[in-house]
Amino acid sequence: MDNSYLLIGAMARQCKQLVQQRNATQSSLPSALQPAHLVWMCNQIEEHSEDTPATKLHRWIGFVQCAMLAHGILDLEELKAMFDEAKRDHGQTAEDLDDLTDHLNPASSFEFEIGGEG
Repeated sequence: MDNSYLLIGAMARQCKQLVQQRNATQSSLPSALQPAHLVWMCNQIEEHSEDTPATKLHRWIGFVQCAMLAHGILDLEELKAMFDEAKRDHGQTAEDLDDLTDHLNPASSFEFEIGGEG
């Protein structure tokens, strides 16, 4: 198994713990952004990371990250720091897994990969 799948699973665990700790329900946000749904998404990422295309896992963890920002659970710098720590814990350098966090850099223009889910 590719180490990036382990890393995404670890990121999902960290996100889930923070969402559960803060339980920052905001009724003004759609139900898809509410803590119960975010915890469910994190569980799905953890349970299916080995048999799910990486592109889908990246979309899902990105959605969870955005919801955490919307709830004020973490700010952008705190999200970056959390994932930098997860990368270090899994023996990855920032260059190895730039595609997991490039969307967190507002100055970065990244390209979407559209097509095969390989």
